[in-house]
Amino acid sequence: MPYWPVVAAAAVALSFAVDAVPTPRASYRPAAAVSLHLAAVAVLGGCGIAITARPFFSIGVAIVLIALLAVVSNAKFESLREPFVFTDLSLFSQVFSHPRLYLPFLSLGKTLVIVIGVAIAVTGFFIENPIGVHVRAMAALVAAGCLAICFALSNRVPLTLDPMEDQRRCGFFAVFVAYLINGFRRAERRAFARAVAHGPFASGQPGTRADVIVVQSESYFDARRLSAHVLPDSYANFDKARREAFEHGVLTVPAWGANTMRSEFAMLTGLPSTALGYARFYPYMFVRSACASIAGWFKRGGYRTLAIHPYYASFFGRDRAFRQMRFDRFIDIRDFGEAARVGPYVGDAAVADAIIAELRRSDDKPVFALAITMENHGPLHLESVASGESTSRHTLGDDSRWRDLTAYLRHVENADRMIGKLTDFLRERARPTVLCFYGDHVPALPRVFDALGATPATSDYFIWRNFGERFGEQQGIHVENLGFAIQRAMTQKSVGIRVESQSEDAAHAEY
Repeated sequence: MPYWPVVAAAAVALSFAVDAVPTPRASYRPAAAVSLHLAAVAVLGGCGIAITARPFFSIGVAIVLIALLAVVSNAKFESLREPFVFTDLSLFSQVFSHPRLYLPFLSLGKTLVIVIGVAIAVTGFFIENPIGVHVRAMAALVAAGCLAICFALSNRVPLTLDPMEDQRRCGFFAVFVAYLINGFRRAERRAFARAVAHGPFASGQPGTRADVIVVQSESYFDARRLSAHVLPDSYANFDKARREAFEHGVLTVPAWGANTMRSEFAMLTGLPSTALGYARFYPYMFVRSACASIAGWFKRGGYRTLAIHPYYASFFGRDRAFRQMRFDRFIDIRDFGEAARVGPYVGDAAVADAIIAELRRSDDKPVFALAITMENHGPLHLESVASGESTSRHTLGDDSRWRDLTAYLRHVENADRMIGKLTDFLRERARPTVLCFYGDHVPALPRVFDALGATPATSDYFIWRNFGERFGEQQGIHVENLGFAIQRAMTQKSVGIRVESQSEDAAHAEY
Protein backbone atom coordinates (compact mmCIF):
# COMPACT_ATOMS: atom_id res chain seq x y z
CA MET A 1 0.00 0.00 0.00
CA PRO A 2 2.34 2.73 -1.23
CA TYR A 3 -0.18 5.48 -0.46
CA TRP A 4 -0.18 4.86 3.29
CA PRO A 5 2.92 7.01 4.05
CA VAL A 6 1.21 9.90 2.26
CA VAL A 7 -2.02 9.33 4.19
CA ALA A 8 -0.14 9.15 7.49
CA ALA A 9 1.81 12.34 6.72
CA ALA A 10 -1.39 14.16 5.79
CA ALA A 11 -3.07 12.98 9.01
CA VAL A 12 -0.12 14.21 11.09
CA ALA A 13 -0.12 17.57 9.32
CA LEU A 14 -3.87 17.96 9.84
CA SER A 15 -3.60 17.05 13.51
CA PHE A 16 -1.02 19.79 14.11
CA ALA A 17 -3.07 22.25 12.05
CA VAL A 18 -6.10 21.54 14.23
CA ASP A 19 -3.93 21.79 17.33
CA ALA A 20 -3.12 25.38 16.35
CA VAL A 21 -6.80 26.37 16.65
CA PRO A 22 -7.19 26.46 20.48
CA THR A 23 -6.27 29.60 22.39
CA PRO A 24 -3.63 30.21 23.63
CA ARG A 25 -1.53 28.86 20.76
CA ALA A 26 1.70 27.03 21.30
CA SER A 27 4.84 29.05 20.71
CA TYR A 28 7.21 26.16 21.26
CA ARG A 29 6.86 22.39 21.54
CA PRO A 30 9.55 20.31 23.25
CA ALA A 31 10.36 16.92 21.76
CA ALA A 32 8.41 15.05 24.46
CA ALA A 33 5.25 17.05 23.69
CA VAL A 34 5.58 16.48 19.93
CA SER A 35 6.13 12.76 20.46
CA LEU A 36 3.17 12.52 22.83
CA HIS A 37 0.95 14.29 20.30
CA LEU A 38 1.97 11.85 17.55
CA ALA A 39 1.56 8.79 19.75
CA ALA A 40 -1.90 9.90 20.91
CA VAL A 41 -3.06 10.49 17.34
CA ALA A 42 -1.81 7.00 16.44
CA VAL A 43 -3.77 5.54 19.36
CA LEU A 44 -6.98 7.18 18.16
CA GLY A 45 -6.44 6.15 14.54
CA GLY A 46 -5.28 2.62 15.38
CA CYS A 47 -8.21 1.96 17.72
CA GLY A 48 -10.61 3.27 15.09
CA ILE A 49 -9.20 0.98 12.38
CA ALA A 50 -9.24 -2.04 14.70
CA ILE A 51 -12.89 -1.43 15.64
CA THR A 52 -14.45 -0.23 12.36
CA ALA A 53 -12.16 -1.78 9.70
CA ARG A 54 -12.25 1.55 7.84
CA PRO A 55 -8.85 3.30 7.77
CA PHE A 56 -9.82 6.61 6.17
CA PHE A 57 -12.90 6.93 8.33
CA SER A 58 -10.86 6.17 11.45
CA ILE A 59 -8.16 8.69 10.65
CA GLY A 60 -10.85 11.27 9.90
CA VAL A 61 -12.56 10.56 13.21
CA ALA A 62 -9.27 11.02 15.05
CA ILE A 63 -8.83 14.45 13.48
CA VAL A 64 -12.49 15.34 14.12
CA LEU A 65 -12.16 14.38 17.79
CA ILE A 66 -9.15 16.64 18.21
CA ALA A 67 -11.02 19.40 16.37
CA LEU A 68 -14.06 18.91 18.61
CA LEU A 69 -11.89 19.26 21.71
CA ALA A 70 -10.30 22.36 20.17
CA VAL A 71 -13.65 24.02 19.43
CA VAL A 72 -15.01 23.26 22.91
CA SER A 73 -11.76 24.52 24.44
CA ASN A 74 -12.08 27.83 22.60
CA ALA A 75 -15.70 28.17 23.73
CA LYS A 76 -14.62 27.60 27.30
CA PHE A 77 -11.69 29.99 26.96
CA GLU A 78 -13.86 32.79 25.58
CA SER A 79 -16.21 32.57 28.56
CA LEU A 80 -13.97 31.39 31.39
CA ARG A 81 -10.44 32.25 30.23
CA GLU A 82 -9.23 28.69 30.73
CA PRO A 83 -8.63 25.92 28.17
CA PHE A 84 -10.46 22.60 28.20
CA VAL A 85 -8.79 20.26 30.70
CA PHE A 86 -9.12 16.54 31.34
CA THR A 87 -11.55 16.83 34.27
CA ASP A 88 -14.04 18.57 31.98
CA LEU A 89 -14.64 15.15 30.42
CA SER A 90 -16.18 13.96 33.68
CA LEU A 91 -18.66 16.85 33.47
CA PHE A 92 -19.70 15.85 29.96
CA SER A 93 -22.81 13.97 31.10
CA GLN A 94 -24.03 17.13 32.80
CA VAL A 95 -24.29 18.82 29.40
CA PHE A 96 -27.34 16.64 28.80
CA SER A 97 -28.83 16.77 32.29
CA HIS A 98 -28.21 20.52 32.74
CA PRO A 99 -27.95 21.89 29.18
CA ARG A 100 -28.69 25.50 30.14
CA LEU A 101 -25.47 25.69 32.13
CA TYR A 102 -23.25 24.62 29.23
CA LEU A 103 -24.71 24.72 25.73
CA PRO A 104 -25.35 28.51 25.56
CA PHE A 105 -21.59 29.09 25.62
CA LEU A 106 -21.25 27.34 22.25
CA SER A 107 -21.90 29.88 19.51
CA LEU A 108 -23.92 29.01 16.41
CA GLY A 109 -20.73 28.91 14.33
CA LYS A 110 -19.00 26.47 16.68
CA THR A 111 -22.10 24.30 16.83
CA LEU A 112 -22.25 24.17 13.02
CA VAL A 113 -18.59 23.17 12.83
CA ILE A 114 -19.28 20.29 15.24
CA VAL A 115 -22.39 19.16 13.34
CA ILE A 116 -20.63 19.30 9.95
CA GLY A 117 -17.64 17.36 11.28
CA VAL A 118 -19.85 14.62 12.69
CA ALA A 119 -21.88 14.46 9.46
CA ILE A 120 -18.75 14.07 7.33
CA ALA A 121 -17.43 11.33 9.61
CA VAL A 122 -20.71 9.38 9.51
CA THR A 123 -20.89 9.70 5.73
CA GLY A 124 -17.34 8.44 5.42
CA PHE A 125 -18.18 5.33 7.38
CA PHE A 126 -20.86 4.23 4.91
CA ILE A 127 -18.84 5.12 1.79
CA GLU A 128 -15.61 3.33 2.71
CA ASN A 129 -15.22 -0.41 2.18
CA PRO A 130 -13.99 -2.42 5.20
CA ILE A 131 -10.48 -3.93 5.21
CA GLY A 132 -9.24 -7.39 6.17
CA VAL A 133 -8.69 -8.82 9.63
CA HIS A 134 -4.89 -8.82 9.39
CA VAL A 135 -4.74 -5.04 8.88
CA ARG A 136 -7.10 -4.53 11.81
CA ALA A 137 -4.89 -6.71 13.98
CA MET A 138 -1.82 -4.71 12.97
CA ALA A 139 -3.65 -1.46 13.75
CA ALA A 140 -4.57 -2.79 17.21
CA LEU A 141 -0.92 -3.64 17.89
CA VAL A 142 0.18 -0.17 16.78
CA ALA A 143 -2.46 1.42 19.03
CA ALA A 144 -1.38 -0.69 22.02
CA GLY A 145 2.30 0.16 21.47
CA CYS A 146 1.59 3.85 21.09
CA LEU A 147 -0.59 3.83 24.22
CA ALA A 148 2.37 2.50 26.17
CA ILE A 149 4.48 5.28 24.67
CA CYS A 150 1.84 7.82 25.77
CA PHE A 151 2.05 6.61 29.37
CA ALA A 152 5.84 6.80 29.27
CA LEU A 153 5.93 10.27 27.72
CA SER A 154 3.21 11.93 29.83
CA ASN A 155 5.60 12.22 32.79
CA ARG A 156 8.30 13.70 30.56
CA VAL A 157 6.30 16.63 29.23
CA PRO A 158 7.37 19.73 31.22
CA LEU A 159 4.13 20.75 32.96
CA THR A 160 3.38 23.46 35.51
CA LEU A 161 -0.34 22.58 36.00
CA ASP A 162 -1.17 26.08 34.81
CA PRO A 163 -3.26 25.15 31.71
CA MET A 164 -2.57 28.46 29.98
CA GLU A 165 1.18 28.28 30.42
CA ASP A 166 1.39 24.58 29.61
CA GLN A 167 -0.63 24.98 26.42
CA ARG A 168 1.59 27.85 25.26
CA ARG A 169 4.68 25.74 25.80
CA CYS A 170 3.55 22.30 24.67
CA GLY A 171 0.41 22.58 22.54
CA PHE A 172 -3.21 21.85 23.33
CA PHE A 173 -3.57 18.16 22.51
CA ALA A 174 -0.30 17.02 24.10
CA VAL A 175 -1.17 18.86 27.32
CA PHE A 176 -4.70 17.47 27.33
CA VAL A 177 -3.40 13.90 26.95
CA ALA A 178 -0.63 14.39 29.54
CA TYR A 179 -3.11 15.82 32.08
CA LEU A 180 -5.52 12.96 31.35
CA ILE A 181 -2.96 10.21 31.90
CA ASN A 182 -1.17 11.82 34.84
CA GLY A 183 -4.38 12.91 36.54
CA PHE A 184 -5.73 9.38 36.74
CA ARG A 185 -2.56 7.71 37.94
CA ARG A 186 -2.88 5.82 41.22
CA ALA A 187 -0.02 7.86 42.66
CA GLU A 188 -1.99 11.04 42.03
CA ARG A 189 -5.04 9.69 43.86
CA ARG A 190 -2.85 8.65 46.78
CA ALA A 191 -1.20 12.08 46.92
CA PHE A 192 -4.63 13.72 47.04
CA ALA A 193 -5.74 11.38 49.82
CA ARG A 194 -2.62 12.24 51.85
CA ALA A 195 -3.16 15.97 51.36
CA VAL A 196 -6.75 15.96 52.60
CA ALA A 197 -5.98 13.48 55.41
CA HIS A 198 -3.41 15.90 56.83
CA GLY A 199 -5.40 19.07 56.18
CA PRO A 200 -5.76 21.77 58.83
CA PHE A 201 -9.21 20.48 59.88
CA ALA A 202 -8.16 16.83 60.21
CA SER A 203 -7.99 17.14 64.01
CA GLY A 204 -9.34 19.30 66.78
CA GLN A 205 -12.79 20.74 67.37
CA PRO A 206 -14.36 24.08 68.28
CA GLY A 207 -14.04 25.27 71.87
CA THR A 208 -17.17 27.41 71.68
CA ARG A 209 -20.74 26.64 70.60
CA ALA A 210 -21.62 29.63 68.45
CA ASP A 211 -23.72 28.83 65.38
CA VAL A 212 -21.81 29.35 62.14
CA ILE A 213 -23.46 30.16 58.81
CA VAL A 214 -21.36 30.28 55.64
CA VAL A 215 -22.99 31.69 52.51
CA GLN A 216 -21.19 31.06 49.23
CA SER A 217 -22.84 33.58 46.92
CA GLU A 218 -22.83 32.66 43.25
CA SER A 219 -20.62 34.96 41.12
CA TYR A 220 -20.61 37.67 43.80
CA PHE A 221 -18.06 40.45 43.82
CA ASP A 222 -18.09 44.22 44.29
CA ALA A 223 -18.62 45.41 40.71
CA ARG A 224 -17.91 48.99 41.77
CA ARG A 225 -14.26 48.08 41.38
CA LEU A 226 -14.91 47.90 37.63
CA SER A 227 -15.98 51.47 37.18
CA ALA A 228 -17.42 54.50 38.94
CA HIS A 229 -20.41 54.04 36.64
CA VAL A 230 -21.66 51.18 38.86
CA LEU A 231 -23.98 52.71 41.45
CA PRO A 232 -23.73 51.83 45.16
CA ASP A 233 -27.41 51.07 45.85
CA SER A 234 -27.02 47.40 44.87
CA TYR A 235 -24.55 46.99 47.75
CA ALA A 236 -26.31 48.85 50.59
CA ASN A 237 -26.60 45.93 53.03
CA PHE A 238 -23.22 44.58 51.96
CA ASP A 239 -21.62 47.91 52.88
CA LYS A 240 -23.45 47.99 56.21
CA ALA A 241 -22.36 44.44 57.03
CA ARG A 242 -18.76 45.30 56.20
CA ARG A 243 -18.85 48.33 58.51
CA GLU A 244 -20.11 46.10 61.31
CA ALA A 245 -17.99 43.10 60.39
CA PHE A 246 -15.39 41.29 62.41
CA GLU A 247 -13.32 41.13 59.23
CA HIS A 248 -13.79 41.82 55.53
CA GLY A 249 -11.88 42.38 52.30
CA VAL A 250 -11.10 41.03 48.87
CA LEU A 251 -10.87 37.28 48.45
CA THR A 252 -8.41 35.48 46.21
CA VAL A 253 -10.12 32.46 44.65
CA PRO A 254 -8.89 29.65 42.33
CA ALA A 255 -11.73 30.09 39.83
CA TRP A 256 -12.79 32.62 37.22
CA GLY A 257 -16.33 32.85 35.85
CA ALA A 258 -17.23 29.27 36.86
CA ASN A 259 -15.79 26.15 38.55
CA THR A 260 -17.47 27.00 41.83
CA MET A 261 -16.34 23.72 43.39
CA ARG A 262 -12.70 24.86 43.39
CA SER A 263 -13.39 27.78 45.74
CA GLU A 264 -15.88 25.71 47.70
CA PHE A 265 -13.44 22.85 48.26
CA ALA A 266 -10.70 25.26 49.30
CA MET A 267 -12.96 26.88 51.89
CA LEU A 268 -14.14 23.53 53.26
CA THR A 269 -10.71 21.88 53.50
CA GLY A 270 -8.39 24.84 54.11
CA LEU A 271 -6.13 23.53 51.33
CA PRO A 272 -4.71 25.75 48.57
CA SER A 273 -4.99 24.46 45.02
CA THR A 274 -1.22 23.93 44.91
CA ALA A 275 -1.64 21.14 47.47
CA LEU A 276 -4.06 19.18 45.28
CA GLY A 277 -2.02 18.30 42.21
CA TYR A 278 -4.26 17.44 39.27
CA ALA A 279 -7.29 17.35 41.57
CA ARG A 280 -7.20 21.16 41.66
CA PHE A 281 -9.36 21.29 38.52
CA TYR A 282 -12.27 19.25 39.90
CA PRO A 283 -11.59 18.24 43.52
CA TYR A 284 -14.91 16.50 44.17
CA MET A 285 -14.12 13.94 41.46
CA PHE A 286 -11.27 12.72 43.68
CA VAL A 287 -13.26 12.56 46.93
CA ARG A 288 -13.99 8.83 47.20
CA SER A 289 -13.32 8.26 50.88
CA ALA A 290 -13.36 10.20 54.16
CA CYS A 291 -12.15 13.76 53.57
CA ALA A 292 -11.18 16.12 56.39
CA SER A 293 -13.11 19.38 56.25
CA ILE A 294 -14.31 22.22 58.42
CA ALA A 295 -17.70 20.46 58.53
CA GLY A 296 -16.01 17.48 60.19
CA TRP A 297 -14.17 19.84 62.55
CA PHE A 298 -17.51 21.25 63.69
CA LYS A 299 -19.13 17.82 63.86
CA ARG A 300 -16.46 16.61 66.30
CA GLY A 301 -17.58 19.50 68.53
CA GLY A 302 -21.17 18.27 68.60
CA TYR A 303 -22.53 20.47 65.81
CA ARG A 304 -25.32 19.69 63.37
CA THR A 305 -23.73 20.08 59.95
CA LEU A 306 -25.81 20.77 56.87
CA ALA A 307 -25.52 22.03 53.31
CA ILE A 308 -28.20 24.12 51.62
CA HIS A 309 -28.19 24.40 47.84
CA PRO A 310 -31.30 25.18 45.76
CA TYR A 311 -30.16 22.99 42.88
CA TYR A 312 -29.51 19.29 42.34
CA ALA A 313 -27.41 17.63 45.04
CA SER A 314 -25.82 15.40 42.41
CA PHE A 315 -24.41 18.38 40.49
CA PHE A 316 -20.60 18.29 40.73
CA GLY A 317 -21.04 15.07 42.75
CA ARG A 318 -21.68 17.14 45.87
CA ASP A 319 -24.05 14.59 47.40
CA ARG A 320 -21.33 11.93 47.38
CA ALA A 321 -18.50 14.28 48.37
CA PHE A 322 -20.39 16.03 51.18
CA ARG A 323 -21.16 12.72 52.87
CA GLN A 324 -17.43 12.02 52.95
CA MET A 325 -16.82 15.53 54.33
CA ARG A 326 -19.13 14.88 57.31
CA PHE A 327 -22.24 16.84 56.40
CA ASP A 328 -25.29 15.37 58.17
CA ARG A 329 -27.92 16.72 55.78
CA PHE A 330 -28.13 18.14 52.28
CA ILE A 331 -31.09 20.40 51.59
CA ASP A 332 -31.32 20.60 47.79
CA ILE A 333 -33.80 21.49 45.02
CA ARG A 334 -36.29 18.90 46.25
CA ASP A 335 -36.77 20.97 49.42
CA PHE A 336 -37.42 24.17 47.46
CA GLY A 337 -40.44 22.90 45.52
CA GLU A 338 -42.64 26.01 45.88
CA ALA A 339 -39.86 28.53 46.39
CA ALA A 340 -39.90 31.61 44.15
CA ARG A 341 -37.70 31.49 41.07
CA VAL A 342 -35.74 34.49 39.88
CA GLY A 343 -35.13 33.68 36.25
CA PRO A 344 -34.53 29.93 35.90
CA TYR A 345 -33.19 29.37 39.42
CA VAL A 346 -34.42 29.53 43.01
CA GLY A 347 -33.93 33.05 44.32
CA ASP A 348 -31.58 34.09 47.10
CA ALA A 349 -34.53 35.12 49.28
CA ALA A 350 -35.64 31.50 49.50
CA VAL A 351 -32.13 30.47 50.57
CA ALA A 352 -32.22 33.07 53.36
CA ASP A 353 -35.59 31.69 54.47
CA ALA A 354 -34.17 28.14 54.53
CA ILE A 355 -31.21 29.26 56.68
CA ILE A 356 -33.48 31.06 59.14
CA ALA A 357 -35.81 28.06 59.33
CA GLU A 358 -32.88 25.83 60.30
CA LEU A 359 -31.72 28.29 62.95
CA ARG A 360 -35.21 28.37 64.44
CA ARG A 361 -35.35 24.62 64.92
CA SER A 362 -35.56 23.69 68.58
CA ASP A 363 -32.33 21.82 69.09
CA ASP A 364 -29.66 22.11 71.76
CA LYS A 365 -26.95 21.35 69.21
CA PRO A 366 -25.13 24.28 67.59
CA VAL A 367 -25.34 24.54 63.80
CA PHE A 368 -22.77 24.73 61.03
CA ALA A 369 -24.48 25.42 57.72
CA LEU A 370 -23.01 25.97 54.28
CA ALA A 371 -25.47 27.68 51.93
CA ILE A 372 -24.57 27.71 48.23
CA THR A 373 -26.73 30.11 46.22
CA MET A 374 -27.73 29.62 42.60
CA GLU A 375 -29.68 32.69 41.48
CA ASN A 376 -26.82 34.57 39.83
CA HIS A 377 -25.41 31.59 37.96
CA GLY A 378 -26.20 32.67 34.42
CA PRO A 379 -25.69 32.43 31.49
CA LEU A 380 -26.65 36.08 31.91
CA HIS A 381 -26.89 36.76 28.17
CA LEU A 382 -30.02 34.59 28.05
CA GLU A 383 -31.88 36.90 30.45
CA SER A 384 -34.17 39.69 29.29
CA VAL A 385 -33.50 43.27 30.35
CA ALA A 386 -36.17 45.95 30.10
CA SER A 387 -35.50 49.40 28.69
CA GLY A 388 -34.47 51.80 31.44
CA GLU A 389 -33.71 49.01 33.90
CA SER A 390 -30.07 50.00 34.03
CA THR A 391 -30.67 53.49 35.45
CA SER A 392 -30.86 52.36 39.09
CA ARG A 393 -27.81 50.15 38.77
CA HIS A 394 -25.24 51.90 36.58
CA THR A 395 -24.86 54.98 34.41
CA LEU A 396 -23.59 53.27 31.27
CA GLY A 397 -26.99 53.24 29.60
CA ASP A 398 -29.10 50.59 27.87
CA ASP A 399 -26.59 49.83 25.12
CA SER A 400 -26.43 46.11 24.31
CA ARG A 401 -22.86 45.99 25.63
CA TRP A 402 -24.14 46.51 29.17
CA ARG A 403 -27.21 44.24 29.19
CA ASP A 404 -25.36 41.43 30.94
CA LEU A 405 -24.07 43.86 33.58
CA THR A 406 -27.60 45.08 34.23
CA ALA A 407 -28.86 41.52 34.61
CA TYR A 408 -25.94 40.70 36.90
CA LEU A 409 -26.55 43.68 39.20
CA ARG A 410 -30.24 42.78 39.37
CA HIS A 411 -29.23 39.51 41.03
CA VAL A 412 -26.64 41.28 43.19
CA GLU A 413 -29.50 43.37 44.60
CA ASN A 414 -31.27 40.17 45.64
CA ALA A 415 -28.07 38.87 47.25
CA ASP A 416 -27.89 42.20 49.08
CA ARG A 417 -31.44 41.74 50.35
CA MET A 418 -30.45 38.28 51.56
CA ILE A 419 -27.56 39.84 53.51
CA GLY A 420 -29.96 42.34 55.06
CA LYS A 421 -32.52 39.67 55.94
CA LEU A 422 -29.94 37.44 57.61
CA THR A 423 -28.18 40.19 59.58
CA ASP A 424 -31.52 41.69 60.72
CA PHE A 425 -32.61 38.27 61.99
CA LEU A 426 -29.30 37.59 63.70
CA ARG A 427 -29.23 40.98 65.43
CA GLU A 428 -32.40 40.00 67.29
CA ARG A 429 -31.18 36.48 68.03
CA ALA A 430 -29.85 35.71 71.48
CA ARG A 431 -27.72 32.75 70.44
CA PRO A 432 -24.17 33.74 69.36
CA THR A 433 -23.87 33.37 65.60
CA VAL A 434 -21.11 33.97 63.06
CA LEU A 435 -22.05 34.76 59.46
CA CYS A 436 -19.44 34.34 56.73
CA PHE A 437 -20.44 35.61 53.28
CA TYR A 438 -18.23 35.35 50.21
CA GLY A 439 -18.27 35.16 46.43
CA ASP A 440 -17.04 31.99 44.78
CA HIS A 441 -15.67 33.79 41.71
CA VAL A 442 -16.28 36.80 39.50
CA PRO A 443 -19.10 36.40 36.95
CA ALA A 444 -18.53 35.26 33.38
CA LEU A 445 -18.88 38.71 31.80
CA PRO A 446 -15.91 38.82 29.41
CA ARG A 447 -17.53 41.29 26.99
CA VAL A 448 -18.39 43.70 29.80
CA PHE A 449 -14.90 43.43 31.27
CA ASP A 450 -13.30 43.97 27.87
CA ALA A 451 -15.48 47.01 27.19
CA LEU A 452 -14.48 48.53 30.52
CA GLY A 453 -10.83 47.55 30.15
CA ALA A 454 -10.98 45.63 33.43
CA THR A 455 -9.81 42.13 34.35
CA PRO A 456 -11.16 41.44 37.85
CA ALA A 457 -9.97 38.22 39.44
CA THR A 458 -10.87 38.52 43.14
CA SER A 459 -14.23 38.29 44.85
CA ASP A 460 -15.21 39.72 48.25
CA TYR A 461 -16.02 38.44 51.71
CA PHE A 462 -17.05 39.53 55.17
CA ILE A 463 -17.31 37.77 58.52
CA TRP A 464 -20.01 39.25 60.74
CA ARG A 465 -21.17 38.19 64.19
CA ASN A 466 -23.91 39.17 66.60
CA PHE A 467 -21.68 39.15 69.68
CA GLY A 468 -18.40 40.63 70.85
CA GLU A 469 -16.67 43.65 69.39
CA ARG A 470 -17.04 44.53 65.73
CA PHE A 471 -13.58 45.37 64.50
CA GLY A 472 -14.31 46.06 60.84
CA GLU A 473 -10.78 44.86 60.10
CA GLN A 474 -10.04 44.94 56.40
CA GLN A 475 -7.60 42.48 54.91
CA GLY A 476 -7.36 40.47 51.74
CA ILE A 477 -7.08 36.72 52.19
CA HIS A 478 -7.19 33.52 50.15
CA VAL A 479 -10.39 31.50 50.18
CA GLU A 480 -8.66 28.53 51.85
CA ASN A 481 -8.05 30.76 54.87
CA LEU A 482 -11.72 31.61 55.47
CA GLY A 483 -11.94 28.76 57.97
CA PHE A 484 -9.17 30.29 60.07
CA ALA A 485 -10.93 33.66 59.97
CA ILE A 486 -14.16 31.99 61.13
CA GLN A 487 -12.27 30.38 64.01
CA ARG A 488 -10.92 33.79 65.01
CA ALA A 489 -14.40 35.29 64.91
CA MET A 490 -15.68 32.51 67.19
CA THR A 491 -13.03 33.07 69.83
CA GLN A 492 -11.51 36.56 69.56
CA LYS A 493 -13.05 38.88 72.14
CA SER A 494 -11.01 42.06 72.11
CA VAL A 495 -8.60 44.01 69.95
CA GLY A 496 -5.08 42.61 69.88
CA ILE A 497 -5.98 39.04 70.83
CA ARG A 498 -6.07 36.30 68.23
CA VAL A 499 -6.81 32.66 68.90
CA GLU A 500 -6.10 30.33 66.01
CA SER A 501 -5.89 26.56 65.67
CA GLN A 502 -3.26 27.13 63.01
CA SER A 503 -2.04 30.30 61.36
CA GLU A 504 -2.48 30.96 57.66
CA ASP A 505 1.27 31.22 57.16
CA ALA A 506 1.81 27.87 58.86
CA ALA A 507 -0.85 26.25 56.74
CA HIS A 508 0.76 27.50 53.54
CA ALA A 509 4.19 26.44 54.74
CA GLU A 510 3.00 22.91 55.44
CA TYR A 511 1.14 22.44 52.15
